[in-house]
Amino acid sequence: MKGREAVKEKMKRIKQKGNEASAKEQTEFSTLEIINEMMARGIECLPVDIYKSEAKKFVIEDDKLRLPFMSLAGIGEAAAISLAKCGKKEKYLSIEELTIKTKVSSAVINTLRSVGSLNDLPESSQMSLF
Repeated sequence: MKGREAVKEKMKRIKQKGNEASAKEQTEFSTLEIINEMMARGIECLPVDIYKSEAKKFVIEDDKLRLPFMSLAGIGEAAAISLAKCGKKEKYLSIEELTIKTKVSSAVINTLRSVGSLNDLPESSQMSLF
């Protein structure tokens, strides 16, 4: 979501590793190639949204592609399905509530946090009186 130059830079870093690149990085490289091609053709992507994204499928929204949860490194199928299913039911009051309802790990929460998908949610549902 940081633009085509960021995609190219990430691809360059992975390519420089050569055979030292992990299997995860090699898979990421393939995804980055597709994203680079999409950007070159003017196809825009929308970020993962905890209420609008699907588990595995890209969704067309306003002539753009909404990324699915599984497009994020570190989010597996079970977590992606839970996030998609629970996000369609109702709005979350906090990250704490999202974690409880979806039963996802703190690593998944950190991934969502790192891409900005949780920016509108407070950490806890409890109110501070002071």
